[in-house]
Amino acid sequence: MRSISLISLSAFVGIGVTLSGCVGAPLDGTKQNQYTHRAISGKKTALGMVASVKRDCTFNSYPYTGIIKQPAHGKVTFEHGPVRVKYDKDSDVYICSGKPVEGTTVYYTSDLGFTGTDQFTVRMTVLYANKVNDENLTIQVVK
Repeated sequence: MRSISLISLSAFVGIGVTLSGCVGAPLDGTKQNQYTHRAISGKKTALGMVASVKRDCTFNSYPYTGIIKQPAHGKVTFEHGPVRVKYDKDSDVYICSGKPVEGTTVYYTSDLGFTGTDQFTVRMTVLYANKVNDENLTIQVVK
């Protein structure tokens, strides 16, 4: 009985240590992406969507999302709900591209009255697929 408890505790601690590395410095194998978007000052703007689905396009899990570098002039939020995602052609779930699935949308809202350039980095992790992407976003905020 005691060994089961220790094994469970070791597994729990191991998972915690693994997940704690999901947000922080770049990880080996992390794909780095650069994106530029435009947003209206003070208005909540959708920047992108991510979803984790099974081969039959049914919900698998919400990808882990975290902010590595906060924006200097606004805030980033994540919301779960229906999304339409385009998957890579070599993906097992390419046939799900464009279909409504459950996922996460990334939103940016600038500080009220701010105009100019803001930057931040978001990490998207799909644990079952062992995929980690760092999305480096540059936002041009206009009136």
